[in-house]
Amino acid sequence: MSLFEQDTQLEELADGHYRAQVSGNWSIMHAPNGGYLMALLGKAMGLYASQPAPTQITVNYSGKTEEAKPLDIYVRRFGQSRQFDRLEATAKQGDKTVLKAMGTFMAGYEGHSYSEERLSQLSPIEACSARAGIPGLPVFDNVEMRVDPAVAGWMTGQTVDSPEIYGWMRVPSIEAWSPTSIMLACDTCPPSIFVSKGALGWVPTIEMSVHIKAIPTTEWLKVRFHSKYLGSTLLQEDGELWDENDNLVAVSRQLAQFIKAK
Repeated sequence: MSLFEQDTQLEELADGHYRAQVSGNWSIMHAPNGGYLMALLGKAMGLYASQPAPTQITVNYSGKTEEAKPLDIYVRRFGQSRQFDRLEATAKQGDKTVLKAMGTFMAGYEGHSYSEERLSQLSPIEACSARAGIPGLPVFDNVEMRVDPAVAGWMTGQTVDSPEIYGWMRVPSIEAWSPTSIMLACDTCPPSIFVSKGALGWVPTIEMSVHIKAIPTTEWLKVRFHSKYLGSTLLQEDGELWDENDNLVAVSRQLAQFIKAK
């Protein structure tokens, strides 16, 4: 069993009621990564769903989730047809609601998806900078992100105008990608705003949506995240993930807050 599988295990306590132990292995400064938390809710909904393939999931991060504590997840169905099963999940720590999610499940993925998006400018893996093992960011010990040199200047204080980051990503401990590990991957790239503003703040996720198109069969994913809309404190970040054969795997969108360091 991989570390990710171990850290996403769920105990079924009653019909639609699951309990997870929130691991610190996927945290940033002791705050559990949003993609990891989405994976926990996505897995709970998947256990309850009548269809096996999550195609869309949206999570609202309404409260602070603490690591090393149990997370109770309550799932209920709010819509169902022959093709789709629609579920919602509420996650609590103690009496406090910390996460709310909605998801759509279907029988399987459609395979090849037409996409006008490409990542033709991506450098080979061996030419990209490693971004892992940063003190206080254990998620990067367990998710390997290699940033393309063209957008890696912010690591040494050299910013550019466009808030876009791209590179290669894998989770070394897993044997194969799954819907839940794809959810993790959609939120484990350094924030694209760092490329233009520098790594001078914290970017907590307020809400994130992921649409899964296919399950990749290659170890590495090609990933790109970009922020076209920036406010004084809020930003929208869009992401695309492809496998090594340029098949579109997932797209994501999140609303986040940029809190500058004091």
